[in-house]
Amino acid sequence: MVKMEFRTTNKTQVVIVGAGPTGLSLAAQLLRYNIDFILLEKNETSTLFSKAIVVQARTLEIFQELGIADEAIRRGAITTEMKMFYKGRQKLTVNLSGLGAGLSDFPFALSLEQSETEKLMAEYILKTNGSIHWKCEFTHFEETKEGVIVYYIDDKGNKHELTANYLVGCDGAGSLVRHQLDLSFEGTTEPKLFYVADVSLKSNVINKNALYFYLVRKGFILFFPMEGQGHYRIVGVLPEYENKTDYQFSNIAPIIKQQIITPVDFNELRWFSTYKVHSRKANSFLKGHCFIAGDAAHIHTPAGGQGMNTGIQDAYNLAWKIAYRCNGQLNDEILETYSTERTANAKRLLQTTDRMFDIMSGVNPFWNFLRRSFLPQFFNLVGKSTWVKRKIFPLISQIGIAYPDSDLTLKSSIGNVNAGDRMHYFAFSNGKSIFSYLTEPFFKLLYFGNADVTKPELNSEIKIVFYSFSEIPIQIFGQATGFYILLRPDNHVSYIGKDISKCIELINKISPDRNN
Repeated sequence: MVKMEFRTTNKTQVVIVGAGPTGLSLAAQLLRYNIDFILLEKNETSTLFSKAIVVQARTLEIFQELGIADEAIRRGAITTEMKMFYKGRQKLTVNLSGLGAGLSDFPFALSLEQSETEKLMAEYILKTNGSIHWKCEFTHFEETKEGVIVYYIDDKGNKHELTANYLVGCDGAGSLVRHQLDLSFEGTTEPKLFYVADVSLKSNVINKNALYFYLVRKGFILFFPMEGQGHYRIVGVLPEYENKTDYQFSNIAPIIKQQIITPVDFNELRWFSTYKVHSRKANSFLKGHCFIAGDAAHIHTPAGGQGMNTGIQDAYNLAWKIAYRCNGQLNDEILETYSTERTANAKRLLQTTDRMFDIMSGVNPFWNFLRRSFLPQFFNLVGKSTWVKRKIFPLISQIGIAYPDSDLTLKSSIGNVNAGDRMHYFAFSNGKSIFSYLTEPFFKLLYFGNADVTKPELNSEIKIVFYSFSEIPIQIFGQATGFYILLRPDNHVSYIGKDISKCIELINKISPDRNN
């Protein structure tokens, strides 16, 4: 009997392909702007595996705007220290609990399984009247003058057409959207094979909510603490043994014990996988009415726990630009800034994570010597020096990401703050942080000086929330007073200074031409 195929046609503003962390994050952000979307995912549910486990401070700040940061922290575990070992002996302990003190409401890295991170965002989407089209497989799209036509097949085999303003591929490293856009994905692949294992273990040494870092002869072995007693994620370079085609944790476990020397018993294996480490980036994240984000746009080495967090920031950057364009409040040029800002960030990140990974894994004799000789001293300095902490934390946590060369940035600075920066964190004398005022998804104009100042007339149809503060933190702004900060919806600084006409200039630049 021939199966009957039905073709339905629907219309939406945005089609998102892929309900991983990036796609879910984009959907959650679009809901804040009341943008209609359809989120397609070929699998029947979010991932059941732990996969990425580090949630950085900047991601938690984004979650705070969604109202889900506290729940993420409740479900995860805060890593309080790092212990480094070499030849079975502990070389040092680094206190991580105050690593980002005074830099964010979340001065730490959170260990949270990707399965839980995805579940958390999916719950938010459903609670805010959004939906996820599970078991719906994207097949192809067509570019039109006004947007795109997207084709997909549902779980019953029925074919569907979607007419949309924009298509966003959040469909992973093998992105079908990227392939159909014919965007390059250039980079390198690490020749070594790596493994990841989630285990329940018992040890009189590996038994705290700490990161255990073992330097071994040909690489490293990391034990990341996860939720639950004795639950750890192990990451390392796959050791060589006779059967090189059948990699099982049972074959590798004895070698791990031999390499770390530390006494440990593996009681339960929850997940195990091997993988090649790739470092790649698309040449552009935008083509026509289509975008790519997350792993579809860039993939990284696991150094620093950057990959998933970068995808979530991609979505955060893109969502407000699509929303303002869909509503006709900004011109098409705003969309170009997504690609220019995020490709530049991905390039810098790849260079940083590649170098970090080379040092950690000892890919050649030089890096092997360097990591054994200087890595312990470096981490010891991180633990003791406040200055080093304030330099390292913004890099790892992603709060230090800036867009100084963006078309949305007017060159300006006051104190420690430069245009393009994420708004610098500080708390007022009443204990309330500046970010508690910055949760709404709009442009914001901040004034620091005379408390009686009124909102300037900006002659703009764009909603701009205005705040005036008489308390001016000297450690952030020095002795300056009487100045404005124009913040984008993603809380990056577009302008800082006393000339309000500069704010008007920027708003006019990105506003649509009403005469056309």
